[in-house]
Amino acid sequence: MRRINNRYELRTLLGQGSMGQVWQAWDIHLKRAIAIKVISPERLANPGQGLTTEDIMARFRREAELGARFTHPNIPVLHDAELQGGGKDLYMVWELVLGRNLSEILADNARVPLGQALLIAQQTAHVLASLHSYPVIHRDVKPANIMITDMGSVKILDLGIAAVFGTANPQLTQPGQLLGTVAYMAPEQFSGKPIIPQTDLYALGCVMYEMLAGQPPYTGDPVVIMDGHRNGTPVPLQILHPDLPPQVTELVMSLLAKEPTKRPASARIFLDQLDPLCVTARETTSATPQMSTPTDSTATPELPAAIRKGQALALFHDGHFGKALPLYTALSAELAEAGPDHATDAAECRANAAHCHLRLGNVEHALGAYISLAETLPKDDPLEPLLLDVQCEIALLQEMTGRPAALESLAHLYPILDAHLGRDAPRTSQVRAALNRAAAR
Repeated sequence: MRRINNRYELRTLLGQGSMGQVWQAWDIHLKRAIAIKVISPERLANPGQGLTTEDIMARFRREAELGARFTHPNIPVLHDAELQGGGKDLYMVWELVLGRNLSEILADNARVPLGQALLIAQQTAHVLASLHSYPVIHRDVKPANIMITDMGSVKILDLGIAAVFGTANPQLTQPGQLLGTVAYMAPEQFSGKPIIPQTDLYALGCVMYEMLAGQPPYTGDPVVIMDGHRNGTPVPLQILHPDLPPQVTELVMSLLAKEPTKRPASARIFLDQLDPLCVTARETTSATPQMSTPTDSTATPELPAAIRKGQALALFHDGHFGKALPLYTALSAELAEAGPDHATDAAECRANAAHCHLRLGNVEHALGAYISLAETLPKDDPLEPLLLDVQCEIALLQEMTGRPAALESLAHLYPILDAHLGRDAPRTSQVRAALNRAAAR
């Protein structure tokens, strides 16, 4: 069994793309399952597409840098990376996401139910809004890069060909290079025009069309598909799916406009248009199923609360948020009923339950849970760790979801964190970056 850095055992090849291989692996030190990405040996031997080995390595390093930069519940967590040495030495260690990608789901089912399709699009758009604020363009939004976890939430994969803008960020695309997957590429990608946030929105439109119609907007060989994106008109969704609400059809077709300026101006604006359509979907169908209290021994009510809290914490720290959530939910209610002496423990359980919702993709639910918790916490000591942490989570989620209140919340918190934790503390840096994004809107 191959080992990397005498720490990570490669066990099962999960997937192989144009640039790299992803393996399910085992972290010997921390005793946990993880995913490792390495550069494909074939690509190192024959880069192709006008690339050099150095270009491939530069893209790999860029992906790791972007993975470390973004903290979002719908993007896998980057745990570790080796970016020095030759191509065979480089690797990234990611959170292991268990589930199926949307391409596999579509292969089995052709279509996705409307409610689920809208919720998948909504979570994907939240990721794009976060990426675009930096600004980073994903450039490869497609079903194979949209993972639906075992808990039903969305994880967006593969920043390998993402484009970073700004003079401080060198462009890694050579003139004439065509990067992406043809079935989901916007017309401007074939003409050499600049790619912009609306380029990703076009790709999301292609994905939504495929989820609802059972096929991409354009099919055939690559030349036919490219011509379709540039000059064609897809079969109207009303023909392929007559039961679709007209508002959904209109929204998808707005994403597929040939001219970028005729698409929604941003992912945030698209979300403003999509969110009302998801209200009914949330009530009837959810891409993130509600967790029921487990019936196995981990939730046996006869166990003392202290033991169940320890079990929940172990699951929480190991990334099993779906299993930890019902434990924390039950414990918080039980400890709250036990009286004032247990108020702190109850509040900590509520905070951890809110974080579980966040990591499972229930962003709105997590924000509401944090706000509700903050209203119950004593305010006499503004530096009390739990209060400060909850206030930070609220402010960060307000910024993530585009709330107007985010600017005020973040501006209030940043001087406190700067004075209390220091400017280079991770939490201070996180709030500072969010504050700058909120101020720039």
